[in-house]
Order: sequence, then structure tokens, then C-alpha cells
Amino acid sequence: MELFNQTRIEKEIKELPSGILTILLDAAKSVNINSIAIVGGIVRDIITKSKYKDHKISFNDLDLIIEGDSTNYVKELKRILGKNRVKVIRNNTTYKTSEITIDGIKVDIASAREESYPIPGENPVVKSSSIKNDLIRRDFNINAMAIELKEYKLIDLFYGLDAISNMRIDFLHDLSVLEDPTRIIRASRYSSKLGFNLSNKSLRQIQDTINSWPWDWHIGDNPDLAPSALSIRLRMELQLLFESNDWKNALKNLQEWGALKIIDSKLQNDNSLFEKIIIAKKSNIEPLTAFIYEAENPLYLADRLKLSQKQKKIIEGACQLNQYLNNIKSSKLYESWPPSKWTNVLEGIDANESSFLLEICRNNPFKKYLVCWLNNWRHIESPIKGDELINQGWDSGPDIGIEIKRQRMKSIDEKNII
Repeated sequence: MELFNQTRIEKEIKELPSGILTILLDAAKSVNINSIAIVGGIVRDIITKSKYKDHKISFNDLDLIIEGDSTNYVKELKRILGKNRVKVIRNNTTYKTSEITIDGIKVDIASAREESYPIPGENPVVKSSSIKNDLIRRDFNINAMAIELKEYKLIDLFYGLDAISNMRIDFLHDLSVLEDPTRIIRASRYSSKLGFNLSNKSLRQIQDTINSWPWDWHIGDNPDLAPSALSIRLRMELQLLFESNDWKNALKNLQEWGALKIIDSKLQNDNSLFEKIIIAKKSNIEPLTAFIYEAENPLYLADRLKLSQKQKKIIEGACQLNQYLNNIKSSKLYESWPPSKWTNVLEGIDANESSFLLEICRNNPFKKYLVCWLNNWRHIESPIKGDELINQGWDSGPDIGIEIKRQRMKSIDEKNII
């Protein structure tokens, strides 16, 4: 197939150094690697562009798969190209992968492997295998194609070419979602990015698997015991989703498929979810943080997905703020509170600026008070300083702090109205 030759690939992927594919193949031969292939998104995108001329190839890295040891292969590349051109970023001995750069271009090298899932949702057990068997373990037919570099032949075991022609995405087998539920998030991301539809068979697999919930852990159980694909790997896939330009369509897919139930039932049914996240992004709040805050129990979900301490702190502060505001909602006393009273109350809550922005983004009924404090009241200082009071005859001690606060609150009330 004329599409797959060195010149054509290097022309389509302009970021690749000239002649690099020949060097990669020669290095493989030098260490007795029988087969080496390009795999992943580049293969899919080159084929897609050949069929749909307006398709843009988004190059992030070059994915290689070899039938051999990735560590020895990287050493050979260093010998051929020199240490200045080849930099090792990461080696993963468990999954037999190496992440390097060649002339600054990221190259991911993986030893061909098979995977098995003794416990659904947990990390797989791996063993060395062939390139064809490696393709079987992948997520979708459009991502399970490879270009073998000896003769530039396409390996397509699951009709990926037909799927691209029909603009359709299929899981590779009937247990795909059971084994790794993060594939649901990837399906929505690829569907949105490529403009492809998920097949009816794959959609039924998502819905049937979620409804039967075949995993040993359930939502509400100890979050620390959640399997990797329902916790940390799920978070990583959500991060990738929100980093994409098509995150809104991807999230819409997940709601339409009923797939957000794997995360939280409230998120599944929230019709204003997109609007809240968009507002949060404009306020420089991480979309994932805003997304999780809209869950039924945000703190529980934050623990389950292993969010960073910074993200947890923002969500925790917003929850405390929301709880206090809900407690005073039934009372009408707040309607007569001056700005100084609101300032005292809000500054007594352990919440940072981002926590306030989260509540403002969800259009809290007390939004105007939160905005006033955030943008105005909190920045007002006392017109008199401690040393000035001492010069006026005040004794050093707590009374000075009380007076400075009184003067500040007086200024807030004098300069502001609600």
C-alpha cells in the first residue's frame, strides 16, 4: 500500500527528523530485534487523513513496538546516534517500556506484551509476546493497527481500516469495559476528537457492564480500596479529557451514554454541568476540580480519584463555605448584615480564593456577597497602623489588634454598600 513508506510517513509527520525511520530499523537489526513497528495514533491519523483530507494530524510522540528488550534497544540507539541526541526520560521495567527523546522528539518504545486481568479493573499482569498479540490487548480497533518497518506493511487484525472508512469506533472484545472501565473515557475522547460514532455493540457493552457493576468494589465503599481503573487511572483519563479541545463533546457523550454513573450519579444527571465547568475554566479553576465539586459527595470522590492535596483543599474549603451558606439560608437575618459582618463571617471560614470561585461558578444564591468580598472587601485595610496607635499612647498588646480590626471594619462599611 503506497500510503506506508518512509518518505510518505516522514512527509506527513513533519516533526520527525529526516531518515529517522531507517535509523530506528537499523538499530533494531543490530540487537537482533526481529520485528519493529509504528503503532497508535500516528497510524490511525495517517490513514484517516488519506481518507478525509481535512483531518489534521496532531503529533505528540512516536510510538514504537518491538519484539525484544526495550532497554537494550535504547542503548543501541544511544550508540548509533550519540548521547547528545538520545535522552532517556523514563524506564518502566514492569511494563517493559522506555520513554526517550531523539533530537527533542518524544519516542515511546514498548516491548511487545500480552496482558491479563486476574481482577477486573486492577492493573494487568504482563508477559512478553509478539506484536500481533500486543495489538490484541489494545482498546479500540482504530488504535490496534501497526506499520511494520521492514516492509512498511499494515497490520490490521480488527478491521481498523473499515472502521475509519465508516467513522466508527469498536472495542476489541466483549470484556473490554469489564477489564478496564477507563476505556469508556477514552472512547468518548476519541469519538469527540475524530468525529466518529461509537458502535451500537460497544455502547451496549458500556451500559450493560455499568448496570451489572461486575467489580468487587462499589461506590460508597472505602475509597482507598477502589481498583486502579476506578480510581487513579480513571482520574488520569479524566485529566486527558479536560485537556483536550473537544472536552465538552466528550463529556456530553459520557452523559448520553449513561457512562458518568461509573463516577457519580449526580454528575450523570446534572444538566448545567457544562456551564459550571466553563465558568470555572474562565476563573482559572482546573476543570477536573470543578467537575468533581459538582458530585454528590465531592470530598469522597476526591479521595477515590486520588486528587492532589491542592485540589482537595480547594474542594474542602468550598464544601465548608457551601455548608455555612446553606445553614443561614432559612434565616433572613443576613439581609440586614453590613459588609463588615459578611467580611467577618467569610474570613472565618477556612477557604481560599479558589474555593470561593467554585461556589460563585455554581451560581450560589449568595453569589453577590461572595463576589463583593472576593473583589472588594477583603482588600480594604485599616486606615491606621499599629505603630501609629502606639505613637498615640496605646500600649502594645491585643487591644491594638482589636482596634485595627475595628477601624478596618468601619472602613469597609463606610466605603461599601450591598
